[in-house]
Amino acid sequence: MNKTISTPRLIFKLLKLVKPLLWVIIIASINGIIGYLLAINITVFASLAIMKILGVDIVLSYFQIGLIIILSGFLRGIVRYFEQYFNHFMAFKLLALIRMKLFSKLRKESISKFDEQDDGELVSTLQGDIETLEVFYAHTITPFLIAMGILIIIVTFLSIFVSVYVGLISLVSFILIGFIIPLIFYKANSKDGRMYRESLGKFNSFYLESIFGGFEIISSRKQKEYQNLLEDKDQKLGTLYTKLETKNNLFSSFSGLIIMILYLVIIGIGALLIYLNIIDSPYIIISYVTLASSFGPFLALNNLPNNLSQTFASGNRIVSILEEEEEKDLGSINLDYENDEFQSLTFNDVSFAYPNEDKLILNSLNLDVQKGKIIGIKAPSGTGKSTILKLIMRFYSVSQGSILLNGRNIEEYSLVSLYKNINLFSQSTYLFSDTILNNLKISKEDATINEIEEACKNAGILDYILSQKDGFNTRISDLKNNISEGEKQRIGLARVFLRKPKLLLLDEATANIDSLNEGLILKSLKKYSKDMTIIIVSHLDSTLKISDEIYTLKEGKLCLVS
Repeated sequence: MNKTISTPRLIFKLLKLVKPLLWVIIIASINGIIGYLLAINITVFASLAIMKILGVDIVLSYFQIGLIIILSGFLRGIVRYFEQYFNHFMAFKLLALIRMKLFSKLRKESISKFDEQDDGELVSTLQGDIETLEVFYAHTITPFLIAMGILIIIVTFLSIFVSVYVGLISLVSFILIGFIIPLIFYKANSKDGRMYRESLGKFNSFYLESIFGGFEIISSRKQKEYQNLLEDKDQKLGTLYTKLETKNNLFSSFSGLIIMILYLVIIGIGALLIYLNIIDSPYIIISYVTLASSFGPFLALNNLPNNLSQTFASGNRIVSILEEEEEKDLGSINLDYENDEFQSLTFNDVSFAYPNEDKLILNSLNLDVQKGKIIGIKAPSGTGKSTILKLIMRFYSVSQGSILLNGRNIEEYSLVSLYKNINLFSQSTYLFSDTILNNLKISKEDATINEIEEACKNAGILDYILSQKDGFNTRISDLKNNISEGEKQRIGLARVFLRKPKLLLLDEATANIDSLNEGLILKSLKKYSKDMTIIIVSHLDSTLKISDEIYTLKEGKLCLVS
C-alpha cells in the first residue's frame, strides 16, 4: 500500500488535515508568541535593573521594573498554559480524526490489498505511526509559526529602536539557527529515520507472528530459534535507534557551538559599533540581551530534525493508505440486481495471475454450478483452489474470461448485494473478545435462542457451550487462546448455519475438526443443501464425500472426477 511521497507534498497533505482546527492553531500561536515576548521582557528588564544599579540613567524606578518583571512572569505562566492546552487539543483531535479516516478507508479497501499487506506493518501504522504524528501537529506547526512571529517582532524592534545592523545580525542568526541548520540535519537524518520506521514495522510483524504462533513454536521446539531471531531483529532495531540518537546528540552539540560563536560575533560587532560611535553602549547591551533571550523559539525548531525524520516516514505510510485508489464498485449503479437470489454460477475460460506476478494460477478454467448442488474441488495446497473462491468473492478481478452470477457478470453486482448471497468460510475463524452469544449473533443479529441452539447443534458445538459455567454468556477471545482451534471452527460454522447463505464457499473448513465432528457437520451441510448451494475446496477425500460433483484442479484447469 505504501508509496514514497516527496517531503514538500507530504507536508502539504498533512497540513490539509489541520484545516478544521485552524482556529486552534491561531490561538495557540498567539499565546506562544506572547509567552516568548513576556519571557524576553523578564530578561530585558532584569538587565535594565542591573544597568540602573551600575549608574546608567534609566527612566523607570526599581519598583516599576520589579512590577513589570513579576507581571511578565505571572502572565507568561498563563499564556504558556493556554499555548500547550490548545496545541495538544489540536494534536489529539487531529489524531482521532486521522484514525477515523484511516479506519474508514480500510473498511472500503479491496480485500486483495490486505492479502498483500503485512499484518504487523498495518498494526504498526494504525498504532505507532499515528502516535508519531503528534510530534508534527503538537510540536512543529505552532512552534514554526511562533518562531516566525518572534523573528518579525524582534528584528523589527531592533532595527527601529537600536540599529539596522543589529536587526540584520538578528535576522541572519535566527534563520541560521531555526531554519538552515535544522534543514541540513533533517536531510542527513531522513534516510535513517525512514529505515527505523520500516524496521519497526517489520519487528512488530515478527513479534505479532511469534505471539499468535506461540503454540506451534513450542510444540515444534523452536523457542530458542525464535528467541534468537527476535533478539537479532531487536539488536538491529536498537542499532538504528542508537545511530539516530548519536546523530541527534552531535547535532545538538554542533548547534550549541554555533550559538556560542554567534554570541561572540554579536559581542564583537557590538563592540565595533560602539567604537565607531554608531550606537551607544547601553543600547548595545539591551540589544544583546534581547537577542540572546530570543533564541528560545528557534532552539525549539532546532531540536526537531531527529523526530521529524521518523514523523515524516510515519506520515508517508498514513498518507499512502489515505490516498490509495479505491476499487470502483461498478455494481453499485445496477440497483436492479440488489435483491437477486442465487440461481447459478459459471466460470467462462477464466485465467488469473496475482498482481505483480506473471505465472497464471488459473488457465482457461470452466465451471458450472447450479442451485442446490454441492460441488467439491480437490487439489494439493498452492495449486489455486482457494483462488477460485477469492475470485467468486471478488477479492480480485479475473485476468481473462468472466464469472457469471445468474447469467450476469459478477462485476456488475455491488459487493453488498453479492455478499447477501455468498458466504466464504475458511479454516481460520476469528473470534472477538466477547461472549459466545454475541460472537454468534454477528451473522444474524435478530436470531432467536432456538435458531442459535439449532445452528450450534448442527455445527457440533452446542454440548460444549452448554457445558461451560456461563453457557452462551461465556466470554471467549481469539487473542487469549482460551478456546481450541476445533471449537473456534465449529462456532464459525454455527455462524454459517445461522445465516443460511444461498451460496456457501468452504475453504478447508473442517481442517481443524476431528473425524467424529466432521461427520456430524457434513451431515448437517447435506441437510442445508436443499436451500443452499455449496462449493467445497479441500485436499481431503473425507470432506468431499457429500459432493454431487467432484473436480480436480491441475495446471489451472478443472477436471471432473465423479
